[in-house]
Amino acid sequence: MDKRYQIFISSTFTDLKDERKAIIEGLLNAKYIPSGMEMFAASNDEQFKYIKKIIDTCDYYVLIVGARYGSINPSTGKSFTEQEYDYAVEKGIPVLAFLHDDPYNLPAEKREDEKRELLDKFRAKVSSGRLCKMWHTSSELISSVIISLGEEVADNPQIGWTRGNVEDSTILLSQLNTLRLEKEKVDKSFKELRIKYDELTRDREDLASGSEHYVILGTETIYESGAYGNRRSRSISRSKSLSWDEIFSAVGPHLLAPKTLHGFKSDLMSSINAAYDAGFSFLNDDCVQTIKIQLYALGLITVYQAKQTSGSVVEGIVITEKGKKYLTELKTIKK
Repeated sequence: MDKRYQIFISSTFTDLKDERKAIIEGLLNAKYIPSGMEMFAASNDEQFKYIKKIIDTCDYYVLIVGARYGSINPSTGKSFTEQEYDYAVEKGIPVLAFLHDDPYNLPAEKREDEKRELLDKFRAKVSSGRLCKMWHTSSELISSVIISLGEEVADNPQIGWTRGNVEDSTILLSQLNTLRLEKEKVDKSFKELRIKYDELTRDREDLASGSEHYVILGTETIYESGAYGNRRSRSISRSKSLSWDEIFSAVGPHLLAPKTLHGFKSDLMSSINAAYDAGFSFLNDDCVQTIKIQLYALGLITVYQAKQTSGSVVEGIVITEKGKKYLTELKTIKK
């Protein structure tokens, strides 16, 4: 019979309104039954009691976390979003969590800087003992939600909802055939999304990485004493052959906090000089760009556009979750 799964969508509301709308449309197209605060916004204990009843009827719980912690319930000291999450975990409902990978560089209207500590603690709670998916753009989020939910349903099917008033076998067969055709469409869409997702996340075997070397070019400025006590300078060419692991091991720790392109270039040069006695005073711009693009293609950093307080837009660079894990392997001291 026609079985559909009910999905509870939990998040802060105004900052993720567009993302929620797109996810709901995607779930409806995939024949799920979405539920969330659009139908019953929690703002006090009485309303939250009703939301708990709705969560009880859901088969899966999807949590979206951006850069806001959300409205706090005075009686608990927690946001309603965190309360919803805690209740879903308590009831044993399968939880799928999606965390923004760079929340503190989102526009000011999408952040709550005064609640940053509370948000950090909530993100840590959600990440503890659970595999969370990271997202950066709305399109990445929507694809990841639909794909992850499809995988969870296949691996961990729940009770779901079925119609109980179908009596005529001819009607039933017709409905089954319609569902079969719809399923084929969904399976095709799922396969296409899976291919796109794999293309974005898989390791590129055709890219140089690890112990393979790259020659970094630049110059060193030499100062010499001249006539009458004057100093003069001259530049000499410098080059340093380093493996991609050595390059990332040197500059990676500086990218745990977001940097501008200028900051990335400065940290790259100083870290290489310090770690490998390279002697650079200046780095070749093309080499800097090549290193940036290579690390980006390997999935170790992300490059984005950030608006400054002056209104101008600059290029930002920060390490990814994949980059953090790889850097930990490179930098930690093993027994």
